[in-house]
Amino acid sequence: MDFIDEITITDVDIDWVEGILDGNIKFDQPRRNIIKNLESIDIQAFPGSGKTTILVAKLAILAKKWTSTTSGICVLSHTNVAREEIEKRLGNTEIGAELLRYPHFIGTVHSFFNSFIGLPWIRSKGNAVEIVDTDFVCADRWKNLPLWSHTPLLSRRKTHMDLCFKDELEKIDLGNLGENTQTYKTVKTIIKNSQKKGYFTFGETLLFAQEAVSNNPEIVVYVQKRFPILFIDEAQDTNSFQWDLINSTFPDSIRQGFGDENQAIYNYVGENGTDIFPRANPLILPESKRFNNNISKLANPLAISNAEMIGMSTTFDCKNTIFLFTTDKIDTVLEEYSKLILSTFTDEELKKYQLDGCHAIGMVHIKKEETKPEQLPKGIFDYWHDYNHKSISINTAPEYLVEYFMLGRNELDLTGEAYLQVEWVLKGLRILINKVANTTIIENKTSLINSFLNKLDNEKQNIFREKLLLILNKTSFLETEWVEIKSVISSILSLFDVDYGNSDFMEWSNNINITTSNDSDGLCPKNVFRYSDESGRSVDITLGSIHSVKGQTHLSTLVLETFSYNHNITSILPFISATPPKKKPGVRDIARLKCHYVAMTRARGLLCIAIPKDKVDKDSITNLELLGWNVCVIE
Repeated sequence: MDFIDEITITDVDIDWVEGILDGNIKFDQPRRNIIKNLESIDIQAFPGSGKTTILVAKLAILAKKWTSTTSGICVLSHTNVAREEIEKRLGNTEIGAELLRYPHFIGTVHSFFNSFIGLPWIRSKGNAVEIVDTDFVCADRWKNLPLWSHTPLLSRRKTHMDLCFKDELEKIDLGNLGENTQTYKTVKTIIKNSQKKGYFTFGETLLFAQEAVSNNPEIVVYVQKRFPILFIDEAQDTNSFQWDLINSTFPDSIRQGFGDENQAIYNYVGENGTDIFPRANPLILPESKRFNNNISKLANPLAISNAEMIGMSTTFDCKNTIFLFTTDKIDTVLEEYSKLILSTFTDEELKKYQLDGCHAIGMVHIKKEETKPEQLPKGIFDYWHDYNHKSISINTAPEYLVEYFMLGRNELDLTGEAYLQVEWVLKGLRILINKVANTTIIENKTSLINSFLNKLDNEKQNIFREKLLLILNKTSFLETEWVEIKSVISSILSLFDVDYGNSDFMEWSNNINITTSNDSDGLCPKNVFRYSDESGRSVDITLGSIHSVKGQTHLSTLVLETFSYNHNITSILPFISATPPKKKPGVRDIARLKCHYVAMTRARGLLCIAIPKDKVDKDSITNLELLGWNVCVIE
């Protein structure tokens, strides 16, 4: 594209964008060089280096200089963090509005390939598209299986989640059940019939996108003309299938990936992604502004990358601690951690950073069975028996619509299950529509999404999905944001020819305290441990999985030992103590290293680890103390 060759980003442009982002944001020379760079190159950015802010700054400058009305910038990510950052930092500017509308696209890998290639290709083959949701669709297929087929599937540890095409269309992974077996043929027929109804998993729509790109070279030409520049945020979380799809669809576009290979914890099992991202000779941002160099020195031994992280913050200098406990003292770990927090931070500091909070996290948080003695501690639940990974009771009936949205977002944050969030949002919208219409427009069927879509024509269905996605992508529902959200809700209601008018159900409320309530009425998950000392000072510790806190910044983090095939922290203790074995780590240990690297780079202030005492020998303790750890034995 000739107009792109004429775009040059200067220091004057960067000075301008500093002003519209935030008066306190100042880009140093390395960050300015990355913003100016418009070549195909990757950016390896360590935790707290501000990579998403750098990307947003570059996008704002490009949008200001963009002259084409038919070609745009494409930004893809594993999540909607980039879009949320644009809304947060540029939401009140015309530049921000431009970036979030045609001809630009900012969204997830799935939403891009679904919208532009996968779903149009499916429809071009004469198939309808009613639902795209992996959990719901696979569960629906399982219900349609004959009972006799359950036994051979369950005996091979196959569940409803295996009732889909995965690596390629027409192929199913049923273990050693061959294509000629009756069970295989039956499952395949169920999947095909499901697709004829318009039911698809997210993975299947990507497979159709792959088929479309492979069979139609003109699609590649069109996509590259439509999006000559591609940015990939959180690039380390893009799996190999998605990379292949991106590379085949954007072979000649300018492409920049932003991410940290050390934090690749969402890839397929067995993938480490290091040969995919970053590409050779990336630009590196080693400085973290989140924490000081003491924490970076403790986290660096877990890094997969060769480059080392440098902590630049001078806000806190805490006594980072490893708690060693005997298994009969496991239920005192959170209490000892709380005491350390209260002795480390003043009440003013705890209040100032209350949105960051203090957290206790681990790799395993879902309790599937009782913990065996040799596995203790197996999961977060062994440290605090009130821990509830299932979050809120589905029978909860909030008083206001916003509380349905809050509960839905909380489901997603706690469990990572998007379909649970969708259920809460749709429940609230169904109640609202029926309330203001004073009749049953949306029926309360098993498939709520179908109850909505069946009332709309194809054009309105697409609008409904777009508006619903705006709500699902919101990370918070503050009172200051509610007016904006109400306009989205109003647009949804207009599709059903209703208006919420003066409905009390639409008022903003926060009666359901999702985070800290200790009530036993099922309104909130009991995942906040509160400790109060004799003087009346108190602190709340939020418990959750490592995956649930990716991207977060904490005031303090405690990383808990858990068990999956083996004790997770113990398995990588040689790395944590900076005495790694000469043997290359296996797949499971690579996953452990990445997960705990994420866990150990959340805290801006105090970092702690809890490990059973009998798992740590004297030499390891000596090495840990030399690295800067304070080792505390819980007696």
